[in-house]
Amino acid sequence: MQQRMLGQTGLQVSIIGFGGIPIRKLTRKESIPLIKCVLDSGINFLDTAQGYGDSEIKIGRGIAGRREEAILATKSPCRTSKGALKDIEVALRRLSTEIIDLYQVHQVSDEKTLNQVLGSEGALKGLEKAQKQGKIKHIGITGHNADILLSAIRRAKFETVQFPFNIVEDGESQRTLLREAKERNIGVIIMKPLAGGIIEEPALSLRWILQEDVTVVIPGMILSWEVEANARVGEKNLPLTSEELARLKKAVEPLEEEFCRRCMYCMPCPEGVPIYLIQELGDKVKVPQARELCREIYAKLKVNALDCSECGECEEKCPYHLPIRKMIKEKHLLLTQ
Repeated sequence: MQQRMLGQTGLQVSIIGFGGIPIRKLTRKESIPLIKCVLDSGINFLDTAQGYGDSEIKIGRGIAGRREEAILATKSPCRTSKGALKDIEVALRRLSTEIIDLYQVHQVSDEKTLNQVLGSEGALKGLEKAQKQGKIKHIGITGHNADILLSAIRRAKFETVQFPFNIVEDGESQRTLLREAKERNIGVIIMKPLAGGIIEEPALSLRWILQEDVTVVIPGMILSWEVEANARVGEKNLPLTSEELARLKKAVEPLEEEFCRRCMYCMPCPEGVPIYLIQELGDKVKVPQARELCREIYAKLKVNALDCSECGECEEKCPYHLPIRKMIKEKHLLLTQ
């Protein structure tokens, strides 16, 4: 497995990492051999989060006796210093470790949230305190809005940045963030490399991403054959041939016309409809392994697509000119069938 340096952290990480969301579908007994398979394949970067069910617990158990082989990255939606310190303690217990290699502020997607995180009593202060205490080694940030993340790395010393990037979610904002992260020697972690599982050419998609200035790509994996197939991509890291690129573009062509890039420029909705989340769930529900979970999450929303007032404000703000009102109604049907 090839490795790259994660920015200025000094951590050598496998170019293919382990995305920890899907593992919550496994029993704890089933998850242990999967994590061992991950380590055996040469994957050493394991990404999870407080919000991924019991993913932290399962990963902690899976690496038991092999902690030195794993680089653990987790995160929480901490916004205050106090909240960050509390969340870190929970993560340390759940991961069964004395120190976390990378702790990230999760899902920072608007300026108001970023200002809170960077404020005098914000989450970053708590993370820096925990870092001095030896509870975490490095600090990162994640989100779906590349412009907000660009603002974050310009305003504060984050060591890593994590965001969605793939051949469908490839815009000027993402490209600018990639360029500036490289200039600042910030580690780049790519989530949703298969656009939430709907790109049906996983190996080609991973290889396309690894051609860019990224450090590690973290596809979600739940089966040992998925781990082995993705790990093989990281062993050679071959650039796409012109024929392979044409094949990948043809495969994603049907997605591009009405695919939400989750940039969140459509937000906020006057009625409080979580447009980007509905779009994401509506795309992922098409993937058999994610169907049940997507419908479960959607059913718990206090405000959903039926609360849309048809004002059209979201479509005026969308840089991709998507028919958002029509799209969320269609996705409501997919999520409630």
